[in-house]
Amino acid sequence: MIIEDLFDFAYIPDWYEQLETLKKAALPEAWTFRKPQYTYKNQTTPILERYIQHVFRRQAFHYNLAKGKGQAEKYLFMNGESACFHTGLFNQRYKAIYGVFTQNRKPESTFQWYFQGFVDEMSPFMMQVEPLPQKPTYDMALCSAQYNQGWNIRVNVEHILSDSENLERIPPKIRKAKNLPLLLETAVEYARRKAAVDYTMVVPQLYRNRVQFLLPICLTHMEKADMAMALSTMEGYYLGHTCLTLEMAYLNARMLGKPAAPWLTSLVK
Repeated sequence: MIIEDLFDFAYIPDWYEQLETLKKAALPEAWTFRKPQYTYKNQTTPILERYIQHVFRRQAFHYNLAKGKGQAEKYLFMNGESACFHTGLFNQRYKAIYGVFTQNRKPESTFQWYFQGFVDEMSPFMMQVEPLPQKPTYDMALCSAQYNQGWNIRVNVEHILSDSENLERIPPKIRKAKNLPLLLETAVEYARRKAAVDYTMVVPQLYRNRVQFLLPICLTHMEKADMAMALSTMEGYYLGHTCLTLEMAYLNARMLGKPAAPWLTSLVK
């Protein structure tokens, strides 16, 4: 068994510089919010940071579940001297980018591994790595990842509005409205009708190794999303029971892939 948290697994020097190097090496993508709703310690690559930590945790989790060395090495390669994982990202020549570690030689450190950086297969650090770890994949079919445009959405309004975290994600100007339950249900139904015409506005997210759907909800403007509703797949319908801020929705969606829906891409730069 290995530790599934990246920062407990290895000593990582100059973390933000490592992420900046990865950003420059990888195919172009926006990793920063245009107008951050929250204050991030990492102000240049907060989305990338969250993504890499998620990928390592997921690969380590599956490594621990794997039966046999051959199966485990698909997720994370380890021998006595080095370790590495596939980041799921590719460089300008469409070569895979790996996160690579070597044995920690610092006697005063309690970490077994030392993070060397993000490299491709031609790096000297990768010469002894065989087989190369595979790209993180998600069995979307088994997770019911195809949004069904004909299904109804049942909204657990009472749970959402009685939960302080959910309530904080609703726009402040209508948070105390007496008809908020009606506004929320109406907004979800409006979004459902729009998604029935254009299913591409619905974005998958990964939650506890299950795929949910993110539905943009317009509460203060007919065509501008204020937040997202997380939809769980039930037997013949979807259950809406959690609200997310738009930034939370983007971070969760990026775990599965680069978002393409305009209501999310408009958030980043």
